Formats: sequence, structure tokens, C-alpha cells
Amino acid sequence: MNANTMLDRQHAANLLAWQGAMRVSGLLSLSLVGSVRKGLETYLLCLRHGADYIKSASLGDTPEKAVSTYADAMNECVEKSWQDYRNSLQIWLLTQDEALIWVNKIDRALAGP
Repeated sequence: MNANTMLDRQHAANLLAWQGAMRVSGLLSLSLVGSVRKGLETYLLCLRHGADYIKSASLGDTPEKAVSTYADAMNECVEKSWQDYRNSLQIWLLTQDEALIWVNKIDRALAGP
């Protein structure tokens, strides 16, 4: 292999590395912004359900009834936060796959034809 071929491969690998880094960092940024937004939505949902619980609760309720009513009110919050967690995990896994794809492209560019 001559020096020009080696430099051409190195240049192509560097360009692919930059492009891959930009794509992966963009996916991570979108994931972070989406997680914060979903977290705030879940927080507001929990606040709304908590306020509904306070409206329906009375001081004379037994502790069992109070806990049962509160658990019913918060059920949707728990379900939504679990769904948000699963979605965030899926985005992280897709980002990892994207990074592996770019590493493979860089390896192929360095290996040459």
C-alpha cells in the first residue's frame, strides 16, 4: 500500500467518524430533550391526580381507604412513567445500534477494498 492510498483511507475514515459522531450526538440530544419533556408531563399528570385525590378525600376516611384512593389516583402516573422509561431505553438502544453501524463503516473505510 502506498502513502497516498493510506492517506485517502485515513481521510475517508476521519470524515465518517465526524459524520457518525454528529449523528449519534444528535440522537442523544433528542433523547435527552424528550426525556425531560416526558418527565415534566408525568410530573404534571401526577400533580393533577394528586389534586383530584385531595378533592375527593375527607378527614374522616380510614387509613386503608385513603391509601386505596391515593393508589387508584396514582395508577395512571405509574403506568405513564413506566412507558416513558421503556421509550427512553429503546431510544438509547437504537442510538447504540447507530454507533455500531458507524464504527463498522469506519472499519471498512480503513480496510479498503
